[in-house]
Formats: sequence, C-alpha cells, structure tokens
Amino acid sequence: MITRHNSLLLLASAAVAVCCQCTGNKPDQQPDPSAEPVDITPYKGLIINEVAAHDEIDGGESWIELLNGSSATVDLKEVGIYLYDEYFEGKELWKGTDATLAAGERLVLRTADESLKTGFASNADFKLRLGVGEADIDVFERSKAFAEPKAIGERGSYQRIPDGGADWRNLTYSSPGRGNEVFNYKTTIPNCVWVWNSHVPDLMDNDAAKLKNLHKLGYRHILLNAAALNDNFKARTFKFLDACEELGITVHAWMQCFYNGGWVNPIDDENNRYKEEEFERIRNSAKRYIEQYGVQGLHLDYIRFGGTASKHNPSAEVNALGAVNRVCREIREIADSFDEGIVTSAALMPEPNTNYAYAQDPSQMGKYLHILMPMTYRYSYHMSNERVKTVTKWFVDNAADAEVWSGMQTYYGDDNGVTPMEADAIRADMELYKQGGSTGIVLFRYQLGTFPDVNDLWD
Repeated sequence: MITRHNSLLLLASAAVAVCCQCTGNKPDQQPDPSAEPVDITPYKGLIINEVAAHDEIDGGESWIELLNGSSATVDLKEVGIYLYDEYFEGKELWKGTDATLAAGERLVLRTADESLKTGFASNADFKLRLGVGEADIDVFERSKAFAEPKAIGERGSYQRIPDGGADWRNLTYSSPGRGNEVFNYKTTIPNCVWVWNSHVPDLMDNDAAKLKNLHKLGYRHILLNAAALNDNFKARTFKFLDACEELGITVHAWMQCFYNGGWVNPIDDENNRYKEEEFERIRNSAKRYIEQYGVQGLHLDYIRFGGTASKHNPSAEVNALGAVNRVCREIREIADSFDEGIVTSAALMPEPNTNYAYAQDPSQMGKYLHILMPMTYRYSYHMSNERVKTVTKWFVDNAADAEVWSGMQTYYGDDNGVTPMEADAIRADMELYKQGGSTGIVLFRYQLGTFPDVNDLWD
C-alpha cells in the first residue's frame, strides 16, 4: 500500500505519475477529435457513494464505496477511479476487473487491502473521477461538494445523504458497505449496557462472538467507559467501534464529569465563580470523543456532587444546581453543533428530590439532554416491586423533555457482594421499570448476570 506516510519516494514519483499514469486530459491538452465518444449509458446509476480520506493520519486508511443505484447489473471491466490532487493529475487508483456489480450492491475499495493503490488526504483538496477512459461516470470533488470543506474525523467519511442522493455530508462516523444515514436514536431499540474498557477484549474475542450475541438478544446501545477512548487503546477501540457500527450498535462515550481520580468541585466558593478550567475539560473531552472516535452518544456520569451540593452555593448566580445544568446545556450544544443526531444522556442518583445532596434536578437537566438514566438499583437500595415503579414514575413525571431509560442491576446485593441474576429474573425486573413508565433499559453491568432476550420488550 502506498501512502504519503510510508513512501519517501512519493514526491519524486509524482512527476512520473503525472506523465505516465494520467488517464484524463491535462490542462494543456485538447481532446482527440478523432476519438470515438464513450457510451456511458451501461453505467447509469453507478456512483461514488462514500469517501474516507485519511492519508493525513499516520497509519490512516482511505477507502471509497461505489454503489450501483440502477435496476440493472453493471459490468466493471472498463471502469476506473482516478485521483487528482496536489501530487497527482489523474493517477489510476483502481481498475475494474471481470467482476460485475448487481443492482443495489456496493463495492468498498481500500488502501488497507491494496484494492486502492494510494490514499488521499481530507485536509487538502482532491478530486476522484469514476470513469471509462476519458468519459466521466461520476465525480467527487471535495471543494465543490462542500461550501466550506473541512477535514473529516479519524473514523469519519464524506457521505451522500440520503443514501445514493445528490448532496454530500461530512460525518464523524462512517458506513462502508451499508446505507448512509444520519443517526436517529429514536429509530433504535432502547436497550443499553454499561461497558468498561476492560470488557472490550472479551466482547471482541473469537470474532466478536459476545458482541454479536448482545446484538442478537436485542441490545442496541453500549455506554463505553471513557478509559477506552484514549491513545493507549485507540487501535483496539477503533476495531470495537467498527464492529459495533457494522452490527448497528450505538456507542456512547461514558464520561466522568465532576470526577477525575477523585471528586471535583467545579465551583470556586471563596471567589464566587465557576472553575472554567473544569468546564473546558469536559467540553474538550466531549469534542474529542466525537471528532476522534466518531461516537454517536455522550453519556454524562458523575454529573453531580458527592452528597455535598448544599455546601457549594455561594450566590444565586453561582451554585451547585447551576454547575450541573451548565454542563448539560454545554454538552447538548456541542452535540447539536455537529448536526449528526448525536444523543446526550446522564446517569442520575435514584432518589427523588436530590437537589440538596447531589444538585440533580431532572426537570432542569431534562430540558437539555435527550435521555435521563436514573440508576435505580433496586437491590442496592432495597426497593420493593412497588417502590421500583413509584420511583421510575417520579423520574418520568419530572424529566421535562427527556426520555427516561432506567438503569438497573443484573445482580443481587451491592458492589461489596454480588450474586449474578438469571435471565428470567432480569427480564421480570425490566417489566417493573416498564410499568413505571420507563421507555428504555440500561443494564449494569456487562459480565454480571445472564442477559435475557429483549427484542420484544417494547412491543
């Protein structure tokens, strides 16, 4: 595979490429008037549908998805893809073989498997031409597709939205070999699992067998602890995210807000001000998780005070409730700024009316976040069946515009002594939360308890 990161000879060879590899006309050349025009009618409906340009990233993979949007099979034998950028003027990236592409089928060409001869960078202008000889079938030109072109994230791509349509979008997540669409959490099954970084290898072992089983059982959301979202685990986490995307599992970045190895007080009580550096830390983390990892959700944990909220209210303008609500508002603003359907949520303590201790007011938090996830762990808090339903209903009634997905245990006891639950017992508890008005379930946690099939939970 040739990339600009692993070839010291690239610039030197560019001149040769311009002279010898160009299949299109150069600016100083005129078309040959005696040449027979190429009939591209047989290729009608064949398009460049998605482009991932990552050559500016060390080790980054570039790829192109072709889509046959016609109702007939297309012969690819004479078809080629050609690159025009600051280095090349028509370099052949791929040439079709005797293969065909059936109606509605997709073909993904990658630098990773060398089906594409070289990569291209999203931080520079480039053009891709799909053609037969000098005749264009389709063209993607970055500067023309976007009014304000910008680099895509490390796991993102340029996509036709709607799938196969005329307009292009720059998204931080991608869909090679699958239909392009802007994420909408409301179209997903609202069954979710909290997952630690240490769980990822187990989920990915044996060709992601356990991850596939979660999907088979009806779980469509994973709250992935932010420990997985750092450079130490990037390669492993990228593979995990790719596997989740392929299956249709949404990954949310499970963030720690007012906790950083210990509780963080975001208020300078003595000087009656918010500690701006703490809010900046949270904002920057959220942006990085989206831009670098392409997560489709931001989940706020430790978005509270550790029982000490009443001690941090220096004024009406600066107080504990204001700090919590400010994070919720700023995280929602960040999510909405990407215009990609990124969903926001928060973990709440399970007791009603916790302003005094935790500064969590669902009627305020729910004005900003899409989903509130009260951690109603019935066995840790010794809740009866009726108490589970009553507490759930209180959160539903006080969630403002947000949905309520109930956090529940998959084990008896508490963190000091646990007994994993069987599938039928977990399913029975789910029904209690559903009766209380919850519209989603979040299990705590992976590797504890036998997860039941929940495909029909919300039927």
